Amino acid sequence: MNEQIWTTFKMVAEVGSISQAARALNLSQSAVSQQIQVLEQSYGAHLFVRTSQGVHLTEMGEVLYRYVTSLLQLIHESQNAVQEVADSRPQVLAIGASLTIAEYLLPGILAEYCRDMLNARWSVTMANSRTVFEQVLNHTLDIGLIEAPMADPQVVVRPFFDDHPVVMVARTHPWAQRGEVSLREFMEEPLILREPGSGTRMAFEGALGHAGIDLKQLNIRLVLGTTHAIKQMMLKGLGISVLSPLTIETREADLFCAVQVAGLSLYRTFSLVYHSGTVPRIGERFVQTVMKVSAATA
Repeated sequence: MNEQIWTTFKMVAEVGSISQAARALNLSQSAVSQQIQVLEQSYGAHLFVRTSQGVHLTEMGEVLYRYVTSLLQLIHESQNAVQEVADSRPQVLAIGASLTIAEYLLPGILAEYCRDMLNARWSVTMANSRTVFEQVLNHTLDIGLIEAPMADPQVVVRPFFDDHPVVMVARTHPWAQRGEVSLREFMEEPLILREPGSGTRMAFEGALGHAGIDLKQLNIRLVLGTTHAIKQMMLKGLGISVLSPLTIETREADLFCAVQVAGLSLYRTFSLVYHSGTVPRIGERFVQTVMKVSAATA
C-alpha cells in the first residue's frame, strides 16, 4: 500500500470525519471513502464506526492507528535521511551556454553563484544556442542559457536579459567616421557572420526579414564559429560584422565602433531553459542567481 492510504487513514482517525479529512487532504469524499474501504478489505476488519456525528476508530482501528503513526514517522525520517545524504554529496550542475553568454555574462554569474553556494560544482558546455537548447531538451544539460527564441512544451523558457546587437566595424574602416550608412551600402560591404544556429545570426536574420531582405542578397565573405575569430578578421580589414555590444571589452573600445544602418534594427532576449520539476536544488539556486545578476546588469 502507498503512503497516501496511510495518510488518509490517519487523518480520518484524527478529525473524526470523512468530509473534513477530504478537505484537509484536497481529495473528494468518495476518494477518501474508497481508500478506507481498501484498508478494511485488506485487513478483513471494520476500522471505523460510522455515526450521524462522524466516525471513530473501532478497537482494531485503534491498533492499526498506532502502527500507522509509527510507519509514517519512519517514512518521513527515511526521506529526510536520504535527502541529508544527497545534500552532503557534491552535486555537479551541468550548464550549457551560447558563446556570447559564456564569454561575457557567465563569468560574473558564476562568481556570484560561488558566493551563495560555496561547495557548488558545475561543468560548462559552450555551444551555439540551438545546440544548447537541444542538449537541455534531451537531458544532457541541466540548464541552458541561450540567445535565440526557441520553445518546446517540455522545457521552461525564462527570459533574463535584453540585448541589442549592432553592426560593428574596425576603427580603421572608412565607416568608422560615419554615424550611419544606408541599407544598400551595408548589403554591398564584405560581411563576416557567425555560423547557422548562433543566436546572433538568428537575431540578424530576423531583422533582415523585417526589412524584406534575404541573407543571400548580402556580400558574405566569411562564416566563423567564434566572436573572437570574427573580431580578429575585422582588425585585418576583411569585413564588418554584427555583434553584441557585450562582446566589445573595455580594452577594445579603441579598436571597434558601432555603425547604424538605416532601416535595420536588431533586438534579442537571452533566456534560461530547463525542464520544469527536474532541476536539482543547486540548479534552482543557479536560476535565482542568473535573475539576480541580470537585474543588476540591466
